[in-house]
Amino acid sequence: MTPVRIDQFAPSVAAGDGVTNGLLFTRSLLRDLGYESHIYSFNIPEQMAGEVLPARTFHPSKCSLLLYHHSMGHDHGPWLLDQRCPKALVYHNITPPEFFPAGSGLRRYAEMGLEQLEQWRDEFVHALADSPLNQSELIAAGYPRSKTLPLLVDTRRLEGPTAEPGFIARQESDTRYYLAVGRLAENKRQYLLIEAFYHLLQLQKQADSSQPPQRLILVGGTTSEAYARGLEQYIFDLGLQDQVLLVGKCSEPELRWLYRNAHQYWCASAHEGFCMPLLEANYASLPVVTQARSNIPDTLGEGGLLLDSDDPIVFALTCHLLNTEPGLRETTIAAGLRNLQRYERDNLRDALVQWLGQLEFLPPCDGAKPDATSTTHRS
Repeated sequence: MTPVRIDQFAPSVAAGDGVTNGLLFTRSLLRDLGYESHIYSFNIPEQMAGEVLPARTFHPSKCSLLLYHHSMGHDHGPWLLDQRCPKALVYHNITPPEFFPAGSGLRRYAEMGLEQLEQWRDEFVHALADSPLNQSELIAAGYPRSKTLPLLVDTRRLEGPTAEPGFIARQESDTRYYLAVGRLAENKRQYLLIEAFYHLLQLQKQADSSQPPQRLILVGGTTSEAYARGLEQYIFDLGLQDQVLLVGKCSEPELRWLYRNAHQYWCASAHEGFCMPLLEANYASLPVVTQARSNIPDTLGEGGLLLDSDDPIVFALTCHLLNTEPGLRETTIAAGLRNLQRYERDNLRDALVQWLGQLEFLPPCDGAKPDATSTTHRS
């Protein structure tokens, strides 16, 4: 018997990218369930050749369901709409255009993405959102059938080998690292982390002059060149050139090393559709300090210290308290590990089975269990 085929399409993919990781994780779940499944894209980096197939090789006649992943506007709409097979939307959120400079390409594609989200709603038999925030946006865009299902959380990515990044070798052996992972883009607000780090250093000097060396490591590729230059200037203005490291993208082994060896995980993002690094920090037993913006409170749950204030001094005081209050670090780490239980692979797989079972046109698959129980995720 020929396996039922559920394929996925994203306009572009990139190694280490959150949406791309979601594609790979979803494919692994589908194959576990006995489906045949492949990923297709137009823009495929060399290191992912073979892992992701060119979109021109996709055959809709062989596909029982195509999962289309939407996270930004793109120019491949005519191709997508021309595929004559059942399609479902997987929505990863679009950063609001106002976060990007007027006239920039990022703002244009963000605006385009929101327009496409509304214009194409009749193309899809159903829609998945990877967070409650994203589902609320689907409802606002007129999608009558949607479900929250975070097909992103593959903690196995953090189980592989580690590699010490080259820039670490140049630091003193007892250095304490504060880690933040995310693109250099306006909505990520790394400038608040830089200022908070400046205040934290002052607090530590006042409390104890014998503190170990401190470093703030900002990992992530550059989405906005002007914003990245502004961060570099701000670091210079605060005299933190040796303490704040803008390291760009890291390999998976390097990222694992950083998660496992950092002292705290920081986030000040103003807009996140999900924010996977929070859960990666939970998995690495790394205490999290962040601000209660966008979908962050839902993703993090009890798994970190959530701040209502955007004041970098409040952020610094919280991080200082985490360093000095007896038992607080251990309590925060334990809460993070409990938070991860909501995203266990078996729970996500069972929720996917339940959703697929609702699609009456989809042929049954030997590996799937349509009567599987749902998880605690909201829908």
